Amino acid sequence: MHPQLLGTLADQRRARLLAGADAHNLVATARRVPGAPRGESRGTWDMVWVDGAALHVRPVALDDVDRLERLFSRLSPRSVRLRFFSPIRRLSRPQLVRLAHVDHARREAIVAVHDDEIVAVARYDARDEPREAEVALTVEDAWQHRGVGSWLARRLTQIAVARGFETFVASILPENRAALGLVRALAPHASIRWNHGEYEASIPLAPAR
Repeated sequence: MHPQLLGTLADQRRARLLAGADAHNLVATARRVPGAPRGESRGTWDMVWVDGAALHVRPVALDDVDRLERLFSRLSPRSVRLRFFSPIRRLSRPQLVRLAHVDHARREAIVAVHDDEIVAVARYDARDEPREAEVALTVEDAWQHRGVGSWLARRLTQIAVARGFETFVASILPENRAALGLVRALAPHASIRWNHGEYEASIPLAPAR
């Protein structure tokens, strides 16, 4: 399976959670890059080693528009369908700009970069419900099942908790069993229910008490 999920778009269907990686395949723990700024997520860089390859993890930036477009072009048709529920061929420039332009508060996105190309994205978008956000995760097909998705999901959760969010929500296609598995791995107490042909997951960002 190659489940995928591209970031939330205002004029598209709600974000679909992706389980594109197995955490136990991540071969090294992330470390802070020496000399990198600390503090809020927009100023931090992490380095994750995957199968001997270094991935830099950082906040998305406006100059990532072209990188995001190239990432989308490398996704398989199945990956695109699992995100959008339809065979979208390309993203418009305004959609790409929206993906890259976040306020690092109510909307956040972090990217994993290899050889100056984005290979994975994790993002959240705040909902009208207080302290609740939609989560979205994309991992390029070639980088799936290598721990990248799980690591980004956990890092994004840390950021969201620090900003006062308590719940992630996501919609999942029924055939996306790996996505359901990732939800359970990240949050065993998550609520998953069937609704109009898809699963809806409510994922607490802190352990149940």
